[in-house]
Amino acid sequence: MIIFMMLITVALWGFVWVHQGNITFEWILTMIMFFALIILSMTFFIGKILEKHGYRKKELKKLHVILEEHWTDPWEQGYLLYDVQRSIIYHLLLWGFLGTILLQFKDFSLVLVSFVSIIFMLIEIYPLFATMVAWLLCIPLYLFGNEKSKGLFEFIALSSLVGASGILLIWSIASHLVTIKYPQPVSNMFLTESNLFIVKNLLVLSILNVFFGMSGLYLPQRVGRKQTGAILLMIAMFMLLVVLNLFAR
Repeated sequence: MIIFMMLITVALWGFVWVHQGNITFEWILTMIMFFALIILSMTFFIGKILEKHGYRKKELKKLHVILEEHWTDPWEQGYLLYDVQRSIIYHLLLWGFLGTILLQFKDFSLVLVSFVSIIFMLIEIYPLFATMVAWLLCIPLYLFGNEKSKGLFEFIALSSLVGASGILLIWSIASHLVTIKYPQPVSNMFLTESNLFIVKNLLVLSILNVFFGMSGLYLPQRVGRKQTGAILLMIAMFMLLVVLNLFAR
């Protein structure tokens, strides 16, 4: 899988190079510097993973021996082999992502700005993700009486409350950044995040997600499961209407 990720990264760089022709000696030196930083970060996090599984950080130098001992472990979260490989893959993805954007924009400051914009975008689309979780997981689990729905209700309520505050902060920052004379591809990244119509709908959706989660947590003991189910479906329908309004424009 690690080799596969490396091949994808190199292929992506080749694709950008063919279209942009931006591979230079400076870019190669920058990517070597990035790779050194990635290796340092990777070493730190893998050391933490080893400690989590009962090893010492000093045993990192014999990682290949430790991984062979765990080679038959299930490839699932919580197992050493999975955690180590996932950490390596995430670091390689970050390295490839930075290299690709640096090829595209050439200027490292624009790489940082683009990275910030992508983080902003992920935070802004979270209400849509929470709505999907509500429809696809929470409601079915609740209707079938599965106790796992309580954890999902709490997760949606708390994360959406934090997300709503984040959206307001991102909107104010993006509204400022869109006025700065960045190259057009970079400026376009902030246009959506500073769009008042989109921000209003995402805020309404976040608030509905909070009500949905809180209703699932506290209403069953007060008004009964059937009445709560009806209330949850009603809130979920409003959530769906906001999503449709968001994409209809």
